[in-house]
Amino acid sequence: MSGVVERALIIQPARRGGPDLAWVWRLRFIALPVFLLLLWQISASYGLVSLLVLPSPLQTWAALHVVCTNGTVASALEISLWRLATGYALGVVLAVPLGLAFAMSPVARKLIAPTFWFIVRVPPAAWIPFLMMLFGIGEALKLVIIAKAVMMPVTINTELAIRGIPSGWRELGRLYRLSPWLTLRRILFPATILPLFTGLRLGLMQSWQMLIFVELLASSNGIGYQLTMARQLFQLDTMLALMVVVGVAGFALDRALGVVERQLARNFGGVA
Repeated sequence: MSGVVERALIIQPARRGGPDLAWVWRLRFIALPVFLLLLWQISASYGLVSLLVLPSPLQTWAALHVVCTNGTVASALEISLWRLATGYALGVVLAVPLGLAFAMSPVARKLIAPTFWFIVRVPPAAWIPFLMMLFGIGEALKLVIIAKAVMMPVTINTELAIRGIPSGWRELGRLYRLSPWLTLRRILFPATILPLFTGLRLGLMQSWQMLIFVELLASSNGIGYQLTMARQLFQLDTMLALMVVVGVAGFALDRALGVVERQLARNFGGVA
């Protein structure tokens, strides 16, 4: 019995007395934002922020409560997220086959890749004047801009993911006489899921940014349009509140895609 106790004491290190301060370490991520908000509020209380014509954090919070409860944010986000989902899906559907073709077909690399890389190296914002002449300022313009923003990171990471698969892994599928579907599911997909999702997440963030940008310039609805209206009406507290909404929505979209990435990696044998 004493031997068991001695081994337990060796395996389990003795706990030191005193309070558990692990929660303090967990709060380190919000330390800087809280400090900046306090500095902002104190400056507003003493009239320093008013010199910059900026509302205080409490005024911004009140405006955020108003736009979230009167339906402004809900209706604007519904429109913007629909545009994002449609344009993003269009960009991914075009980008993934292109990445596969560039990785696996020398003909595609010689004939299509040079033109593709020339097009994607022009920033999406620079295409807006040209695309406005082609599509006007309707929904087609926004969807094309979003798809354009998605295509470069997704195409690049798809090509790199396929090229990074060791040749021996494909030989393993042939050795075990796996069908093309099983080879894709058991070998190729787990090997490419993490690089591919890197491109998908980068594309999502770029498409969200470009959607807000194009809504600021050429739209009559959506969250970007609400930002423009708040600026034109000089409702700076509402404008800052909507900026918070845009940031939180972008963060939530990225985290949601990250959850999908980790779940797929576990299900298909990848390492998250």
